[in-house]
Amino acid sequence: MKNFIQLQWNKYKSRKSKAGIVLDFLFLLLLIAMINPTTRTSIKSFVIRHTMSSPKESKNKTQLGQQDYDWRYRDLQGQTQHFADLKGKVIFLNLWATWCPPCVAELGSIDALYQQYHNQVEFVLISNEKSSTIQAFFEKKGYHIPAHTYMDEIPRLLYSKSIPATYIISKKGEVVVNKKGAAQWDSDKSKALLEKLIAE
Repeated sequence: MKNFIQLQWNKYKSRKSKAGIVLDFLFLLLLIAMINPTTRTSIKSFVIRHTMSSPKESKNKTQLGQQDYDWRYRDLQGQTQHFADLKGKVIFLNLWATWCPPCVAELGSIDALYQQYHNQVEFVLISNEKSSTIQAFFEKKGYHIPAHTYMDEIPRLLYSKSIPATYIISKKGEVVVNKKGAAQWDSDKSKALLEKLIAE
């Protein structure tokens, strides 16, 4: 058996360059890491983070009605928040979870956007997880974005079966961006859009 393994190893080495052998071992390590649940989310998030693009403005904008503002959610301290209180403001609404690799991948860019625009845009990030789970995750990552948990059912126009789902809503109640999947939210394109909406 030892001779067989040695023979196979020698055949492999004779067909590969040193760089090829290194790449094969890196690929093997990546496969092993992907099998391990504790490293899988981090690896997926890393890959997604480095392939994200800027979100695009919706061509067909949806207008929110009064009923679409009539719902509540909770902050991490358990205080009830009313979405209707945000009417007439620019809103950045994101549905996400800590276990979702695309959600985790885009949070850094959302946090950077929040740092720049938190005085002019209302940021509402909602997860269906426990407050303690979200709080621990944000503390570990050093994020400052206000996070929330579900309380009422989200209206149909803002509901999504997949996450992350992000909506940017104008002061007039138009859904200007309706993005499913991760995006680079702190891009120049995103900032230009927010600047335009703030100025309206």
